[in-house]
Amino acid sequence: MLRPLYVSPLGRGGVDFGIQNITRAVQGAGLSPQLLRLPELYNFLPILIPHTLPADVARRFDIVQGRSRVAFSLRGYGLPVVTTVHHLTTDPALQPYSSLAQRLFYRLVESRYDGLSIAYADAVVCVSRYTQRMVEMTYGRRDTVLIYDGIDTDVFVPPPNMARRDDGLPPSNARIRLLFVGNRTRRKGFDLLPRIMDRLPDDYVLYYTGGFQGRDAGPPHPRMIPIGSPDRAGLVAAYQSCDILLFPSRLEGFGIAPAEALACGRPVVTTNVAALPEVVDDGQNGFLVARDDVTGYAEKVRTLGEDAALRRRFGEHGREKVVANFGYGPLGEGFKRLYTRLLDREGAEGAKAQRS
Repeated sequence: MLRPLYVSPLGRGGVDFGIQNITRAVQGAGLSPQLLRLPELYNFLPILIPHTLPADVARRFDIVQGRSRVAFSLRGYGLPVVTTVHHLTTDPALQPYSSLAQRLFYRLVESRYDGLSIAYADAVVCVSRYTQRMVEMTYGRRDTVLIYDGIDTDVFVPPPNMARRDDGLPPSNARIRLLFVGNRTRRKGFDLLPRIMDRLPDDYVLYYTGGFQGRDAGPPHPRMIPIGSPDRAGLVAAYQSCDILLFPSRLEGFGIAPAEALACGRPVVTTNVAALPEVVDDGQNGFLVARDDVTGYAEKVRTLGEDAALRRRFGEHGREKVVANFGYGPLGEGFKRLYTRLLDREGAEGAKAQRS
């Protein structure tokens, strides 16, 4: 049985969920994975990671894998190294929404970590076609493998008959319940939410998660309600209890929250940028709006809010798309094929060396 080791320092966003999803998916595909979580510090000092790994890594595992910030430190064990690129922090589209300190760290430190991992890895996996293009443009590597992020579509499911639950969000008399899932950052478009709400009727309310980043100084709008940081079951309940996911993000390497909402049968209003059009099909399971177009977001939310049949039709389409493309099945099988190919190639090269 093929045995991959995943090395993942704790993070503050979707990357954390991504590695957990990969671990579960490949296990479902018949592999025997192990996920090694490390303190957050190792995101910044990945050169220390080899000192924390078991001495018998090469004997116990067949493949070692980490995100692009840390994967370069996993060489030296005689195992194929795989890295996953979720998004590049040097993406020019991200710079206007980063602080000066962040931009300096991204340019001076993280871009070097990414570059080393992308150059040294035996295989580079990108979670979207957009990320593939950015890797080729930034680092020149053209042989990357596309394996979309995946979610558990046996857990993220629609409520019975697609009907909205009323017990997964704090009580409200609002007719239409919107949901925002993500960090309270400018990249996620959190600063746009109050302005969008100003353009919506009084019987629309927006629930929002706490996330891992951004300071929570209280609701920035009278019709915005915080729900903290729900666990996975709480998040499913929140999706099932809303009518629409509002996600005005300015940049996504994939778009986990839109995929989760669609899996739960909920339409999405998001941005026509980066990888989001790969997840949300405009006019079929949601709407794509130009970046920062507050009026456009509000108009599309109202279009869905005032048409229950349209919401249901979009939700059904979204559910079908996510199961077919972004479930654990495609995710696990994608990595299984990649690992098998790498090990077959390594075996063939070893046999050739012996003959020589």
